[in-house]
Amino acid sequence: MDNKQAFDIKKISLRLIEPQIICMTVVEGIELEQNDAKEAIAEAIELANGKEYVILFNVNVSGNISFEAREEFAKSKKRLAVAIVTTSLANKLLGNFFIKFHKPLSSSRIFTDEQSAIEWLREQLNKKQILFEN
Repeated sequence: MDNKQAFDIKKISLRLIEPQIICMTVVEGIELEQNDAKEAIAEAIELANGKEYVILFNVNVSGNISFEAREEFAKSKKRLAVAIVTTSLANKLLGNFFIKFHKPLSSSRIFTDEQSAIEWLREQLNKKQILFEN
């Protein structure tokens, strides 16, 4: 695999912040469908060089993510955790709905700032490493 650092399609941007931590942002006003989610997951795995990864999902823009796309994101197996970052009350409500209704396979939390989210994501990666060491 090559050492890719970023991935952009018309609807989603993925960028490697640090090893195994990927920032995902969506384009303002888009509609994400299931195939978009599948493509984003495949690209995230490639950015993480096939390893498990965590996602910093910046949702400070408006758009629509279809039910099928949300289901696809929720069942992603290589993702250890997702930190949803938003300052919008509407997006916080949608994030809580995603966590409670779609029940992602990985740990999920909502944050209002990126730095706290990144620290939490690092903790999630460290927990996984500690489990493998024991």
